[in-house]
Amino acid sequence: MTEPNSGSALAEALTPGIWVLLVYLIGLFTWPKELQPVRTASLEARSLTTPFPKALGAFVGLLLLIAVGSLWPASKVEGLVGVPASEFTTFDFDGIYSYTSEGPYDGRLPGTQMLPVFIVALAGIIVAAAVITVVILKRPALAGISAEDNQALRTVWLNRLMRNIGIVLLAFTVSVVNYSQANSPDGQYEFVYGALAVALTLLFWGPRSTFSAQSTTRERTAFSRLRDQLFTLQYVTAALTLLSVAIGWSFLPLDDELQMPTNERTTWILMIFAGVALSYAVLNALYLSYVSTVARQASAAPKYHAPLPLWSYIAAGLLFATSTYFLLDPPLDYLWGFVPPGKTAVAGLILLLLATHLGFVWFSRRAIIPWAVSSAEEIWYRKVLELRSMRVNTSAVVAMLLIGYGFPAGLGLFALLIFVVPAVIFLERPGSAFVREHQPAATS
Repeated sequence: MTEPNSGSALAEALTPGIWVLLVYLIGLFTWPKELQPVRTASLEARSLTTPFPKALGAFVGLLLLIAVGSLWPASKVEGLVGVPASEFTTFDFDGIYSYTSEGPYDGRLPGTQMLPVFIVALAGIIVAAAVITVVILKRPALAGISAEDNQALRTVWLNRLMRNIGIVLLAFTVSVVNYSQANSPDGQYEFVYGALAVALTLLFWGPRSTFSAQSTTRERTAFSRLRDQLFTLQYVTAALTLLSVAIGWSFLPLDDELQMPTNERTTWILMIFAGVALSYAVLNALYLSYVSTVARQASAAPKYHAPLPLWSYIAAGLLFATSTYFLLDPPLDYLWGFVPPGKTAVAGLILLLLATHLGFVWFSRRAIIPWAVSSAEEIWYRKVLELRSMRVNTSAVVAMLLIGYGFPAGLGLFALLIFVVPAVIFLERPGSAFVREHQPAATS
């Protein structure tokens, strides 16, 4: 960071607070239709005295005081000028010479310049926590559950919020302390171990509130088994996808700074992301083949499906088309020294991603579902599979551009965000309030 007082640096400092704010706002306002808020007067108490976890709040307040206290030594840090790598030639009396090299040594901005960035980051975390706390306390009660369960739900949300805020404050404090003690590593390991112990404490500091037996004990249905299968399939395939990226990355060829740049490493990065997206579709297709084989239904039975919401296709199409354009015609004026791979190879990988998605959608709409679910639930199931495929392939092509073409490292997280975006944002769970104006289309 060369200009810590610039707008981009301050915006980057607000990232932790914005992340907390978005995660909880999305979670608080994506309930199923049958649990929508009741916008009527309620006698339910919504004050800080009942649902707020006082002991956990006091512990997080202590972490906040420690974070504030860490700013003082950070403000006293002196700046250091970076030293580039250098070589020296030494001659002795016999005419024999030798080469010695020093550096490079990283520089460090002074604490007076970094202090505003730290203050903005900490203020963003505090504001986000305060806003979410007010939203949780003032949000109207949910229909479909009792007043006691609504109160317990608020307690659970506040407990999770305080624990996450504690983890974010802990990470902030560790970053500030590492900056303050960059040249004196004494005691850093003990501090990191202590921070890990505090993080584990927050991890297991669960809420004490309990829900009523009626809301916690639910009868197992075919749809609940179908949802459990979807969750398990997603966790397994997503974990294998991320693991495949990590393994493939370890085999990438290294760039030699003493030679002219080539496109060999970039080409392999593009192949890794395209191959991982392909393997994701193959794993899901293999599982669908298995459940279709063990299903007792006839293959000629009607199969219900419907397209995704139009705006999801528009969003994915814009991201895919924009990334494709810059993959084929990269901004070389911005990517100084970058050597793009061949357009034929890039176009082939993009067509492979398109064919993978279309092929998986075609197969998922014709696979047999072994659970005796309704037509609306079957449509939702196939929509989730299609959305996951579209999400993975869109994330892959965005990662090919932002990561493969050497854009700033932080932009690559946008591809990860696309990969983990929850399906509930696009799709409504089937139930008593399921949108029924779309008639299912039966195919055989």
